[in-house]
Amino acid sequence: MPSQMKKNMNDTKRISEDDKLPVKQKIAYALGGTVEQFSGSSVGPMWMPILNLGFGISPGALSIVGVLQSLFGAIVDPLIGNMSDNARTRWGRRRPFIFIGAALTAIFTPLTWCISPGWSEMQMLVYVTLIGLVVHSCVALWAMPYNSLMLEMTPSYDERTRISAYRTIVMKFGALVGTWILPLASSKFFANPATGQPDLVKGILTISIVLSGATLLFGALPALFVPERYYAKEASKQPKEPLIKGFRDSIHLKPLWYLILIVLFQVLGYVMVGGMGFYINVFYISKGQLADAAVIEGMKGTTAFIVGLGAVPFWTWVCEKLDKKWTLMIILGSGFVSSALNFICLTPKYPYLQIIPAVFYASVTASIWLILPSMLADVVDLDEVKTSCRREGNINAVFGWFFKFGTMIGGGLSGFILVWTGFEAKNGANQAPGVIHLMLILFLTVPAIFWSIAVVLLWRYPLDRKKMTEIRRELEARRGAV
Repeated sequence: MPSQMKKNMNDTKRISEDDKLPVKQKIAYALGGTVEQFSGSSVGPMWMPILNLGFGISPGALSIVGVLQSLFGAIVDPLIGNMSDNARTRWGRRRPFIFIGAALTAIFTPLTWCISPGWSEMQMLVYVTLIGLVVHSCVALWAMPYNSLMLEMTPSYDERTRISAYRTIVMKFGALVGTWILPLASSKFFANPATGQPDLVKGILTISIVLSGATLLFGALPALFVPERYYAKEASKQPKEPLIKGFRDSIHLKPLWYLILIVLFQVLGYVMVGGMGFYINVFYISKGQLADAAVIEGMKGTTAFIVGLGAVPFWTWVCEKLDKKWTLMIILGSGFVSSALNFICLTPKYPYLQIIPAVFYASVTASIWLILPSMLADVVDLDEVKTSCRREGNINAVFGWFFKFGTMIGGGLSGFILVWTGFEAKNGANQAPGVIHLMLILFLTVPAIFWSIAVVLLWRYPLDRKKMTEIRRELEARRGAV
């Protein structure tokens, strides 16, 4: 065990009162995250099945629309990140964007589902594409400044993790809401009076309007109650930076590349083959019984929520006792345990046994987004040493751009990998010999291979507690405390 890690375990780490944020500010910031949850993360997985099953749009055509929207987001995010960095208003750089972005997102998100049943498929596709670009722009107008605001809320190495913990807990509840959207939209509450059959279109529109009300209410809270700590003393006086220069300076930050690659390999390891887990449950564990597999997946999702919720305060505590770097290393280790246990627990004889490895993987998914935003804030401090500017928007945009790119690539490859295994949906549980076995091998090994690379990169990541203490002293000697 490295000597610095031992020292961290023996020291009692304290956060100075000047560095601490009031609990009400942490809660206000965390609740603001519902904008992303209710407009994207929760509704996003339902986008294709609802447009396909509710409106009859081809899944293949929707896949193309999804890629176009991702590419559009990759262009818009850096633009808004740079605009946010360069804004100079009486309310700060981030807060006006957050307020306006939340309001516009609340207005336009329900329009996604305002499709006339009498339209042709081409008309529906054009509408879905255009309204999707508008909604993506509105969410980006909120998301870039919102995520950038977190990077400047405190100069404390440990308080940053605590702020992230509040947000992660709210995100877990938002994800739980998301798991019930499709069942609720297709329930008897929205049944067609004439036929008695569920009206999916009416259901999702109604739910979307309700969620937009929550988006408007909670999304404005960070703008109203969370101050921009660095703005008055430093950011408001720094020169504005052109987009290209900001992007170039950001990609030259070596620790930022470590974080980007760590996230890419963690995400790719799951996204490329994660979808196979459902197919394995349907056609291997449940012998083609979709309803049985759905119950298993539901139980795993509920377990992930409970475990993930409990994991957040635990890993926050571990971060303060050890270090973000070493804590994240242990968390990724939980992912390896999950993969290893799946070799034993994925068995048709005991279908619910797979909940055990799900517990370990839930710790990974809950905690990686607890620690990484806090580490990104540390990178911003290093950037300030190099550039004498606070460039949270640009750095957050570059990080987000590569994350979205990796997710898009992983999602695209997942379909090709499934085809490569020889899987044929029409064959149901009677797949060709070796197909299910190959799917199992890929599902169990691919994540571990990619996560191994992430661990190596994390081992080399240079910004630990000791280094960040030195950086803070240098910054405060230069421009004073904030």
